[in-house]
Amino acid sequence: MRKALERLGKIKAPVCVTLVLKTHKTRPENQKDPILLKNLISEANQRLEKEYGVDIAKGYTEKLNELANRIEHSHNDHGLMLFVNDTVQEYLRLPTHLHTRVILDKTFATRPIIRSLKKDTDYYILVLSRGRARLLEANSDKLTREYEEEGFPITDNELVTFSNRESSHNVRMTNKIQEFFNRIDKSVNAIRSKNPLPIVIYSEDTNYHQYQKEADHPNIILGHILLKNFDQKGSNLVKEIWPYVKELRIEKNRARISELENAMSAGNYLSDLNEIWRAVKEARGKTIFVEEGYFQPVKTEKDVLTPIRSEEINQKEDINDIVDEMIELTLKFGGDVVFLEPGALKEFNKLALVTRY
Repeated sequence: MRKALERLGKIKAPVCVTLVLKTHKTRPENQKDPILLKNLISEANQRLEKEYGVDIAKGYTEKLNELANRIEHSHNDHGLMLFVNDTVQEYLRLPTHLHTRVILDKTFATRPIIRSLKKDTDYYILVLSRGRARLLEANSDKLTREYEEEGFPITDNELVTFSNRESSHNVRMTNKIQEFFNRIDKSVNAIRSKNPLPIVIYSEDTNYHQYQKEADHPNIILGHILLKNFDQKGSNLVKEIWPYVKELRIEKNRARISELENAMSAGNYLSDLNEIWRAVKEARGKTIFVEEGYFQPVKTEKDVLTPIRSEEINQKEDINDIVDEMIELTLKFGGDVVFLEPGALKEFNKLALVTRY
Protein backbone atom coordinates (compact mmCIF):
# COMPACT_ATOMS: atom_id res chain seq x y z
CA MET A 1 0.00 0.00 0.00
CA ARG A 2 2.74 2.47 0.95
CA LYS A 3 4.74 1.78 -2.22
CA ALA A 4 1.63 2.31 -4.34
CA LEU A 5 0.88 5.61 -2.58
CA GLU A 6 4.48 6.77 -2.99
CA ARG A 7 4.36 5.90 -6.71
CA LEU A 8 1.03 7.62 -7.26
CA GLY A 9 2.13 10.66 -5.26
CA LYS A 10 5.01 11.28 -7.68
CA ILE A 11 2.79 11.39 -10.78
CA LYS A 12 2.12 14.81 -12.29
CA ALA A 13 -0.40 15.63 -15.03
CA PRO A 14 -2.62 18.54 -16.12
CA VAL A 15 -5.56 16.91 -14.34
CA CYS A 16 -5.43 14.29 -11.57
CA VAL A 17 -8.68 13.19 -9.93
CA THR A 18 -8.62 11.61 -6.48
CA LEU A 19 -11.75 10.31 -4.76
CA VAL A 20 -11.46 9.60 -1.05
CA LEU A 21 -14.26 7.86 0.82
CA LYS A 22 -14.94 6.17 4.09
CA THR A 23 -16.11 2.59 3.56
CA HIS A 24 -17.26 -0.31 5.73
CA LYS A 25 -15.92 -3.81 6.29
CA THR A 26 -19.16 -5.58 7.16
CA ARG A 27 -22.79 -5.90 6.10
CA PRO A 28 -25.20 -4.19 6.05
CA GLU A 29 -23.09 -0.99 6.23
CA ASN A 30 -20.96 -1.82 3.18
CA GLN A 31 -24.10 -2.06 1.02
CA LYS A 32 -24.26 1.76 1.21
CA ASP A 33 -20.71 2.17 -0.11
CA PRO A 34 -21.58 1.87 -3.84
CA ILE A 35 -24.18 4.64 -3.43
CA LEU A 36 -21.66 6.89 -1.71
CA LEU A 37 -19.16 6.26 -4.49
CA LYS A 38 -21.75 7.01 -7.18
CA ASN A 39 -22.56 10.32 -5.47
CA LEU A 40 -18.88 11.16 -5.23
CA ILE A 41 -18.38 10.52 -8.94
CA SER A 42 -21.32 12.82 -9.65
CA GLU A 43 -19.69 15.52 -7.51
CA ALA A 44 -16.39 15.00 -9.37
CA ASN A 45 -18.17 15.39 -12.70
CA GLN A 46 -19.70 18.72 -11.61
CA ARG A 47 -16.33 19.98 -10.36
CA LEU A 48 -14.58 18.91 -13.57
CA GLU A 49 -17.17 20.67 -15.73
CA LYS A 50 -16.73 23.92 -13.76
CA GLU A 51 -12.95 23.85 -13.66
CA TYR A 52 -11.93 22.08 -16.89
CA GLY A 53 -14.93 22.01 -19.24
CA VAL A 54 -17.56 19.52 -20.40
CA ASP A 55 -15.32 17.43 -22.70
CA ILE A 56 -12.67 16.71 -20.07
CA ALA A 57 -15.36 16.08 -17.46
CA LYS A 58 -17.04 13.50 -19.69
CA GLY A 59 -13.84 11.53 -20.33
CA TYR A 60 -12.75 11.46 -16.72
CA THR A 61 -16.22 10.61 -15.43
CA GLU A 62 -16.37 7.63 -17.80
CA LYS A 63 -13.02 6.43 -16.42
CA LEU A 64 -14.23 6.82 -12.85
CA ASN A 65 -17.40 4.86 -13.59
CA GLU A 66 -15.39 2.08 -15.28
CA LEU A 67 -13.11 1.91 -12.26
CA ALA A 68 -16.05 1.91 -9.82
CA ASN A 69 -17.62 -1.03 -11.66
CA ARG A 70 -14.50 -3.11 -10.96
CA ILE A 71 -14.73 -2.64 -7.19
CA GLU A 72 -16.23 -5.49 -5.17
CA HIS A 73 -17.60 -3.67 -2.13
CA SER A 74 -18.03 -6.84 -0.05
CA HIS A 75 -14.21 -6.76 0.28
CA ASN A 76 -14.06 -3.14 1.46
CA ASP A 77 -11.88 -2.05 4.34
CA HIS A 78 -12.20 1.21 6.32
CA GLY A 79 -11.25 3.48 3.42
CA LEU A 80 -11.10 3.61 -0.38
CA MET A 81 -9.22 5.90 -2.78
CA LEU A 82 -9.68 6.14 -6.55
CA PHE A 83 -7.04 7.70 -8.83
CA VAL A 84 -7.71 8.74 -12.44
CA ASN A 85 -5.86 10.84 -15.02
CA ASP A 86 -4.99 10.42 -18.70
CA THR A 87 -2.80 7.36 -18.04
CA VAL A 88 -3.82 6.14 -14.56
CA GLN A 89 -6.98 4.32 -13.49
CA GLU A 90 -6.46 2.66 -10.09
CA TYR A 91 -8.02 2.21 -6.67
CA LEU A 92 -6.65 1.30 -3.24
CA ARG A 93 -8.41 -0.12 -0.22
CA LEU A 94 -7.07 1.33 3.03
CA PRO A 95 -7.13 -0.10 6.56
CA THR A 96 -7.72 3.37 8.03
CA HIS A 97 -10.64 5.79 8.21
CA LEU A 98 -10.59 8.69 5.74
CA HIS A 99 -12.89 11.63 5.14
CA THR A 100 -15.00 11.50 2.01
CA ARG A 101 -14.11 14.12 -0.59
CA VAL A 102 -13.12 14.92 -4.19
CA ILE A 103 -9.70 16.39 -4.96
CA LEU A 104 -8.74 17.83 -8.36
CA ASP A 105 -5.12 18.85 -8.80
CA LYS A 106 -1.99 18.34 -10.89
CA THR A 107 -0.95 15.50 -8.57
CA PHE A 108 -2.86 12.73 -6.83
CA ALA A 109 -3.91 13.47 -3.25
CA THR A 110 -1.97 10.75 -1.47
CA ARG A 111 -1.31 13.00 1.53
CA PRO A 112 -4.58 12.18 3.35
CA ILE A 113 -2.96 8.88 4.24
CA ILE A 114 -0.25 10.79 6.13
CA ARG A 115 -2.81 11.40 8.83
CA SER A 116 -3.50 7.72 9.35
CA LEU A 117 0.19 6.84 9.21
CA LYS A 118 1.00 9.52 11.80
CA LYS A 119 -1.74 8.42 14.19
CA ASP A 120 0.42 5.55 15.45
CA THR A 121 -1.83 3.01 13.76
CA ASP A 122 1.49 1.55 12.62
CA TYR A 123 3.72 0.35 15.45
CA TYR A 124 6.18 -2.29 16.60
CA ILE A 125 5.52 -4.84 19.33
CA LEU A 126 8.59 -6.07 21.19
CA VAL A 127 7.60 -9.36 22.85
CA LEU A 128 10.11 -9.69 25.65
CA SER A 129 10.99 -12.25 28.29
CA ARG A 130 14.20 -13.03 30.10
CA GLY A 131 16.33 -14.68 27.45
CA ARG A 132 13.88 -14.42 24.52
CA ALA A 133 12.59 -11.66 22.23
CA ARG A 134 10.33 -11.33 19.17
CA LEU A 135 9.62 -8.23 17.09
CA LEU A 136 6.33 -7.71 15.27
CA GLU A 137 5.05 -4.84 13.12
CA ALA A 138 1.33 -4.06 13.13
CA ASN A 139 -1.22 -1.73 11.64
CA SER A 140 -4.15 -1.22 14.01
CA ASP A 141 -5.39 -4.75 14.83
CA LYS A 142 -3.61 -6.43 11.90
CA LEU A 143 -0.20 -8.11 11.88
CA THR A 144 1.97 -6.60 9.14
CA ARG A 145 4.98 -8.88 9.65
CA GLU A 146 7.06 -10.73 12.21
CA TYR A 147 10.75 -9.99 11.82
CA GLU A 148 13.35 -12.60 11.04
CA GLU A 149 16.29 -10.23 10.61
CA GLU A 150 18.82 -8.44 12.82
CA GLY A 151 18.91 -11.66 14.87
CA PHE A 152 15.16 -11.84 15.58
CA PRO A 153 13.77 -13.96 17.11
CA ILE A 154 16.52 -13.65 19.70
CA THR A 155 17.25 -16.33 22.30
CA ASP A 156 19.87 -16.67 25.04
CA ASN A 157 19.56 -20.25 26.30
CA GLU A 158 21.61 -19.62 29.45
CA LEU A 159 19.24 -16.87 30.58
CA VAL A 160 16.18 -18.96 29.74
CA THR A 161 17.29 -21.79 32.01
CA PHE A 162 18.04 -19.55 35.01
CA SER A 163 15.19 -18.86 37.40
CA ASN A 164 14.41 -15.35 38.64
CA ARG A 165 15.70 -16.23 42.10
CA GLU A 166 19.02 -17.53 40.75
CA SER A 167 19.59 -14.55 38.47
CA SER A 168 18.78 -12.00 41.19
CA HIS A 169 21.60 -13.39 43.36
CA ASN A 170 24.11 -13.82 40.57
CA VAL A 171 26.11 -10.75 39.51
CA ARG A 172 27.26 -12.44 36.33
CA MET A 173 23.69 -13.24 35.34
CA THR A 174 22.60 -9.68 36.11
CA ASN A 175 25.26 -8.45 33.74
CA LYS A 176 24.20 -10.97 31.11
CA ILE A 177 20.60 -9.76 31.36
CA GLN A 178 21.77 -6.18 30.83
CA GLU A 179 23.88 -7.27 27.86
CA PHE A 180 20.96 -9.24 26.43
CA PHE A 181 18.53 -6.30 26.62
CA ASN A 182 21.20 -4.00 25.20
CA ARG A 183 21.65 -6.41 22.27
CA ILE A 184 17.89 -6.47 21.67
CA ASP A 185 17.74 -2.68 21.73
CA LYS A 186 20.53 -2.41 19.14
CA SER A 187 18.64 -4.83 16.86
CA VAL A 188 15.37 -2.90 17.30
CA ASN A 189 17.10 0.39 16.48
CA ALA A 190 18.66 -1.09 13.34
CA ILE A 191 15.17 -2.00 12.09
CA ARG A 192 13.66 1.31 13.21
CA SER A 193 16.30 3.23 11.27
CA LYS A 194 14.62 1.98 8.08
CA ASN A 195 11.05 2.48 9.30
CA PRO A 196 10.77 4.70 12.41
CA LEU A 197 7.62 3.68 14.29
CA PRO A 198 6.72 3.78 17.99
CA ILE A 199 7.26 0.64 20.06
CA VAL A 200 4.99 -1.15 22.51
CA ILE A 201 6.68 -3.50 24.97
CA TYR A 202 4.77 -6.72 25.68
CA SER A 203 6.51 -8.16 28.74
CA GLU A 204 6.50 -8.72 32.48
CA ASP A 205 6.93 -5.57 34.59
CA THR A 206 10.49 -6.36 35.72
CA ASN A 207 11.74 -7.00 32.19
CA TYR A 208 10.06 -3.84 30.91
CA HIS A 209 11.76 -1.61 33.48
CA GLN A 210 15.12 -3.30 32.95
CA TYR A 211 14.81 -2.89 29.18
CA GLN A 212 13.97 0.80 29.59
CA LYS A 213 17.25 1.31 31.43
CA GLU A 214 19.19 -0.22 28.54
CA ALA A 215 17.22 1.50 25.73
CA ASP A 216 19.14 4.14 23.76
CA HIS A 217 15.89 5.93 22.86
CA PRO A 218 13.33 5.30 25.62
CA ASN A 219 11.21 8.22 24.36
CA ILE A 220 10.06 6.20 21.33
CA ILE A 221 8.50 3.55 23.61
CA LEU A 222 4.76 4.12 23.57
CA GLY A 223 4.17 2.06 26.70
CA HIS A 224 3.97 -1.37 28.27
CA ILE A 225 1.38 -4.17 28.16
CA LEU A 226 1.62 -7.11 30.54
CA LEU A 227 2.84 -10.34 28.90
CA LYS A 228 0.40 -13.25 28.97
CA ASN A 229 1.80 -15.72 26.46
CA PHE A 230 5.21 -15.27 24.82
CA ASP A 231 4.54 -17.89 22.13
CA GLN A 232 1.09 -16.60 21.14
CA LYS A 233 0.47 -16.48 17.38
CA GLY A 234 1.36 -13.02 16.07
CA SER A 235 -2.00 -12.22 14.45
CA ASN A 236 -3.89 -13.17 17.62
CA LEU A 237 -1.50 -11.18 19.80
CA VAL A 238 -2.02 -8.03 17.72
CA LYS A 239 -5.82 -8.31 17.88
CA GLU A 240 -5.62 -8.77 21.65
CA ILE A 241 -3.39 -5.80 22.45
CA TRP A 242 -4.62 -3.24 19.87
CA PRO A 243 -7.31 -1.78 22.22
CA TYR A 244 -4.57 -1.16 24.82
CA VAL A 245 -2.28 0.38 22.18
CA LYS A 246 -5.02 2.87 21.26
CA GLU A 247 -5.28 3.94 24.90
CA LEU A 248 -1.50 4.27 25.21
CA ARG A 249 -1.43 6.48 22.11
CA ILE A 250 -4.18 8.73 23.45
CA GLU A 251 -2.42 9.06 26.81
CA LYS A 252 0.92 9.89 25.18
CA ASN A 253 -0.61 12.52 22.89
CA ARG A 254 -2.53 14.05 25.80
CA ALA A 255 0.75 14.37 27.66
CA ARG A 256 2.11 16.43 24.78
CA ILE A 257 -0.48 19.10 25.50
CA SER A 258 2.02 20.34 28.09
CA GLU A 259 4.30 21.27 25.18
CA LEU A 260 1.54 23.49 23.82
CA GLU A 261 0.85 24.99 27.26
CA ASN A 262 4.55 25.83 27.70
CA ALA A 263 4.62 27.44 24.25
CA MET A 264 1.60 29.55 25.20
CA SER A 265 3.44 30.81 28.29
CA ALA A 266 6.50 31.63 26.19
CA GLY A 267 4.47 33.17 23.36
CA ASN A 268 5.73 30.61 20.82
CA TYR A 269 2.40 29.40 19.52
CA LEU A 270 -0.15 30.35 16.86
CA SER A 271 -3.83 29.50 16.43
CA ASP A 272 -4.92 31.77 13.57
CA LEU A 273 -5.22 29.90 10.26
CA ASN A 274 -3.36 32.52 8.21
CA GLU A 275 -0.62 33.00 10.79
CA ILE A 276 -0.05 29.23 10.96
CA TRP A 277 0.08 29.05 7.16
CA ARG A 278 2.74 31.77 6.97
CA ALA A 279 4.79 30.18 9.76
CA VAL A 280 4.90 26.69 8.26
CA LYS A 281 5.89 28.09 4.86
CA GLU A 282 8.77 29.92 6.57
CA ALA A 283 9.88 26.62 8.23
CA ARG A 284 9.05 28.01 11.69
CA GLY A 285 6.70 25.15 12.61
CA LYS A 286 8.04 22.90 15.38
CA THR A 287 4.89 20.92 16.24
CA ILE A 288 1.44 21.20 14.71
CA PHE A 289 -1.47 19.99 16.87
CA VAL A 290 -4.58 18.84 15.00
CA GLU A 291 -7.87 17.34 16.14
CA GLU A 292 -8.50 14.02 14.41
CA GLY A 293 -10.95 14.38 11.55
CA TYR A 294 -10.40 18.10 11.05
CA PHE A 295 -9.87 19.30 7.49
CA GLN A 296 -10.53 22.71 6.02
CA PRO A 297 -11.06 23.77 2.37
CA VAL A 298 -10.04 27.37 1.65
CA LYS A 299 -10.07 30.01 -1.05
CA THR A 300 -6.84 31.95 -1.55
CA GLU A 301 -6.53 35.52 -2.71
CA LYS A 302 -3.20 37.35 -2.47
CA ASP A 303 -2.03 34.57 -0.16
CA VAL A 304 -4.89 35.20 2.28
CA LEU A 305 -6.89 32.12 3.27
CA THR A 306 -10.67 32.21 3.53
CA PRO A 307 -12.33 29.05 4.94
CA ILE A 308 -15.13 27.60 2.79
CA ARG A 309 -17.26 24.45 2.66
CA SER A 310 -16.28 21.56 0.38
CA GLU A 311 -19.24 22.20 -1.91
CA GLU A 312 -18.03 25.79 -2.44
CA ILE A 313 -14.80 24.69 -4.15
CA ASN A 314 -15.13 25.79 -7.78
CA GLN A 315 -11.75 27.16 -8.88
CA LYS A 316 -8.37 25.57 -9.55
CA GLU A 317 -6.79 27.93 -7.02
CA ASP A 318 -9.03 26.66 -4.20
CA ILE A 319 -7.26 24.34 -1.75
CA ASN A 320 -9.14 21.16 -0.87
CA ASP A 321 -7.61 20.89 2.60
CA ILE A 322 -5.23 23.50 3.98
CA VAL A 323 -4.63 21.32 7.08
CA ASP A 324 -3.00 18.61 4.95
CA GLU A 325 -0.87 21.30 3.29
CA MET A 326 0.23 22.57 6.71
CA ILE A 327 1.05 19.08 7.95
CA GLU A 328 3.06 18.35 4.80
CA LEU A 329 5.16 21.50 5.13
CA THR A 330 5.70 21.06 8.87
CA LEU A 331 7.00 17.52 8.33
CA LYS A 332 9.06 18.57 5.30
CA PHE A 333 10.98 21.10 7.40
CA GLY A 334 11.66 18.64 10.23
CA GLY A 335 8.67 19.41 12.45
CA ASP A 336 6.21 17.04 14.07
CA VAL A 337 2.46 16.50 14.06
CA VAL A 338 0.32 15.44 17.03
CA PHE A 339 -3.24 14.21 16.49
CA LEU A 340 -5.63 14.62 19.41
CA GLU A 341 -9.15 13.34 19.95
CA PRO A 342 -12.03 15.61 18.86
CA GLY A 343 -12.68 18.40 21.35
CA ALA A 344 -9.13 18.45 22.76
CA LEU A 345 -8.31 21.71 20.94
CA LYS A 346 -11.65 23.43 21.33
CA GLU A 347 -10.11 26.71 22.51
CA PHE A 348 -7.79 26.72 19.47
CA ASN A 349 -10.42 26.02 16.80
CA LYS A 350 -9.09 22.46 16.33
CA LEU A 351 -5.63 23.57 15.19
CA ALA A 352 -2.52 25.06 16.87
CA LEU A 353 1.14 25.45 16.03
CA VAL A 354 4.14 25.53 18.35
CA THR A 355 6.80 27.60 16.61
CA ARG A 356 10.59 27.28 16.71
CA TYR A 357 10.94 31.01 17.48
